[in-house]
Amino acid sequence: MHLKKLKRAVFFTAFFLFGCSSNQHRINKAFNLAKEFEYESAIVQCSNFPMQIFYKNFNSKHAIIYLEGDGLVINRFGEIASNSTPTDPMAIRLAAVDNRLITKIIINRPFHYLKSANSSSKYWTTARYSPEVVRSIFEAIKSCQEKFHFETIELIAYSGGASVAFLLIPYFRNITNIISFAGNLDHSSWTTFHNCQPLYESLDPLEIKDSIGKIPQIHFVGTNDTNTTIELAMAFKKQIKSEKISIIPVDGFDHDSNWPSVWQEELKLK
Repeated sequence: MHLKKLKRAVFFTAFFLFGCSSNQHRINKAFNLAKEFEYESAIVQCSNFPMQIFYKNFNSKHAIIYLEGDGLVINRFGEIASNSTPTDPMAIRLAAVDNRLITKIIINRPFHYLKSANSSSKYWTTARYSPEVVRSIFEAIKSCQEKFHFETIELIAYSGGASVAFLLIPYFRNITNIISFAGNLDHSSWTTFHNCQPLYESLDPLEIKDSIGKIPQIHFVGTNDTNTTIELAMAFKKQIKSEKISIIPVDGFDHDSNWPSVWQEELKLK
């Protein structure tokens, strides 16, 4: 694939880095935030990739799994990033406002917050939802389940983490619900909408749409989000044909808005 077409395919992830931000600066930002809110960190050795996670264990029977977005895909020069660590650790920020005394685990993508000489950029571009990526995320969660002994899980996802949440469904029969913020719910329609190269090395969540439709879910989408738009979210709901799916527009929000503030208000209702 030509680099120009690949740039188009990943530009709309809304993680374009305009300023200068080193890999280590982004790593430090996440670890400092996790420490501030008393989350512990660990590296889980999975079959395909090592996975950096953050967690707070309350020995509860239920666990909240926070799924990070795709991360940094394009750098400030318009080139594919050499390290996909997010510029904004949104999953950590969402978890930080969750004061429930329930085990909480933040699952990042392969290579997020890790320095690795063996990383391949396909895993944050065309293969960002590949079988090996999804398998590694499953193994990280399973490892936590064996350690912390929770029985059911709730998935909270940001951006592309929503696609990961759907792709985890075949691995778990104990998912109680899914909540996403600015979620990429159907990456095939997403790339078509943006007229860019399909994520051809990734799994397609819509191939398991019957299973997706069985799980209660809420998807918050900003009315000003030109990346994962309201129209895409509503089209996803129409395809799934499930009354268990709610699409909640958030007035004035775009893809990178302060989603933890929305989550904090939602948590007050729980």
